[in-house]
Amino acid sequence: MDGGPSVPTIVFHGDRDTTVHPNNGDRIVEQAAKAARAKAKVIDGRVRDGHAYTRTILIDAGGRVVSEQWNVHGAGHAWSGGSPAGSYTDPRGPDATREMLRFFLDHSLPR
Repeated sequence: MDGGPSVPTIVFHGDRDTTVHPNNGDRIVEQAAKAARAKAKVIDGRVRDGHAYTRTILIDAGGRVVSEQWNVHGAGHAWSGGSPAGSYTDPRGPDATREMLRFFLDHSLPR
């Protein structure tokens, strides 16, 4: 690594995905945590009438968010929060599109 700023990462994954193993997301976050010597903040939640989730936010020593991982409990291989009319979507959320937009707007790199 060149010592420059790391790229903030967000990972969404269903813990019942049988196509892409949920450990893949865990490994990405573990690598980011080691590289940044980050501390974890864990938030448990539930979408109203939908899935429960665990959101793990990794924060480096400078207070910057390194990564955010959403583990969606009971979700399979689908886009979380997608339209019920779509294929490979899970309308029971959380809304991955909304959360990714929030994340990247909040954690964009300086120019």
